[in-house]
Amino acid sequence: MPKPLVAITVDSVCAATGKCFVSELVSVAEEYTVPMTWLLDVTEHDPLTNVKLYHNEYLHRIPAWHELGLHITFDNSANNTVARGDLIRIGKDILKQFSIKPTAFRAANGDLEPDDLRALEDIGILVDCTAGSSAAQPDGSPKEPYHPSYTELHGSGDARIWEVAVANECGMAAYLDSGFEKLQKVIDARLAVSHILCLGLHDCVDNAANLRSTVDYLRKQGARFTTLTQLVTEL
Repeated sequence: MPKPLVAITVDSVCAATGKCFVSELVSVAEEYTVPMTWLLDVTEHDPLTNVKLYHNEYLHRIPAWHELGLHITFDNSANNTVARGDLIRIGKDILKQFSIKPTAFRAANGDLEPDDLRALEDIGILVDCTAGSSAAQPDGSPKEPYHPSYTELHGSGDARIWEVAVANECGMAAYLDSGFEKLQKVIDARLAVSHILCLGLHDCVDNAANLRSTVDYLRKQGARFTTLTQLVTEL
C-alpha cells in the first residue's frame, strides 16, 4: 500500500467557546512544516463574530501554505433546502469580505444533507469532509475519497464535489481532541484499508501535544501531509 497521505482539518469555532489555541497549533505546524485546513465557522444566529475574530487575531499567524475553508453550523430555523442553501451562500459571502475564497467545507455535528451538495458546488466548494466527523458512516460506505450521490451522502454518485470522510473506526472519529492514545487506534484501523487519512481537531482544545505526537507517529510511516483541496486535486 502507498505511504499515508494525510489531511489535518481544524474546526475553527473558538469565538463560541472563549478558548483558542491557534498560536500553539501553528507553532507545531511550522515546526514540522505540516499544512492544515482551517475551516472557519459561520452560524445562522451569529454569522460574523467567529470570522471577524479570526481576521483580527489569528489569520496573520496562519502561514500562507495552509488552507482556509468554510465551516457551517446550521441552526434549527435552517430546516429546509432553501434556508440551508441561503446560509451556505452567506458563509461564502462573509469569507469573501475578508478575501477568503473557500474550496473546502465541513458542516458542524455531521449535519449535511444531500440537497446541500448543489449549494456547495454553486459557491465553488471542491471538497467536503463532513462524513465521519460526527457519526460513523454506514457499513459499505467508501473508505477512499469519492463523489457522493445527490440523494445519498454515503454512497458514490455523480456529484462534482469530492467527499473525504474523517476516519471513523472503532466507534470513534479521528479527532485529536480525544488524545493521541485513543486516536492511534483509529489511525491504524483506517490505514489498514486506505492510505488516505483525514483527521480533525477543534481550535478551542489544547491539541498542541496531540498534534505533535500524531505527526511524529505518521512521519515514521512515511506520511505526506497536504491540505484538503490539494489532496483531491491529486486524485
